[in-house]
Amino acid sequence: MARQAVMTVYDVQLGLAVHIKAPNGKYIIIDMGTGAQGSGNESPLLKRLYDDIGYMIITHPHLDHIDDILNFDRNAPTTLHRATSITNEEVMKDVRECDKPKFKKYCEVNDRYTSPVTAKTDPDNPDNYGGLSITNHSTSVCEKDNFNNFSSITVFELANCKIVVCGDNEKKSLDILMGRASFRESVKGADILVAPHHGRESGYQDDFVSLVNPALTIISDTKKSDASAVDKYREKTRGWKVWDRNGNSSERYCLTTRSDGNIKVTFGESEDPNYASILAVRLV
Repeated sequence: MARQAVMTVYDVQLGLAVHIKAPNGKYIIIDMGTGAQGSGNESPLLKRLYDDIGYMIITHPHLDHIDDILNFDRNAPTTLHRATSITNEEVMKDVRECDKPKFKKYCEVNDRYTSPVTAKTDPDNPDNYGGLSITNHSTSVCEKDNFNNFSSITVFELANCKIVVCGDNEKKSLDILMGRASFRESVKGADILVAPHHGRESGYQDDFVSLVNPALTIISDTKKSDASAVDKYREKTRGWKVWDRNGNSSERYCLTTRSDGNIKVTFGESEDPNYASILAVRLV
């Protein structure tokens, strides 16, 4: 049987919620954004009560990326990745009273996951995820007044397919990461880019996007976005066939959750012997 993975980018308004089902059935969750009331996507975590979350990545501790954290224990992962260079005291600094329960929960979770991973749970070993390779990149040398620049960038590879999922990285962290040969090699020539910082101008780094050279760019944002760089991403994107909810296909360059809703990407080995890999994109 061909090894395939499925990634869903949920429409969570301002925020990010990406769920990946590995070929062996284990799930990887990136961030815990939630949608607006009545959107149907108020809580992707509760909408999909998973039996086996092997790995969760919290790109950085900003509210729109941890908004659903009070439901964390309903889907507690085996392994957690987060920006450990940011202390709980720094996380709680200047938090609004109404948001304190969520940030306190983040700190409690941060303190809980301190045991080293085992050979059977190590996300760096593709065998633990049915052959799906998972690599995280980040920097910890930026100023602490902007947690965006501590965001993880995660690269998924399966068969000949590569997907790059960014947090809220801005130009400063991307400049630093682009100075690393290992990062450049990791992101080079990807099929899908989930754009940094909701596709805003502040997260657009021309050399990075040119190197990724995606077939399709996905942007998780909201109608309230005030500085979109969609046109710049479109110019750097090669184009790919996307299937809509009515079964029709068209070539697209940039998908946005604000306009396209939930986005599903199937990638990995092809069932068709004439093709080595599959990359199928649908609006769901």
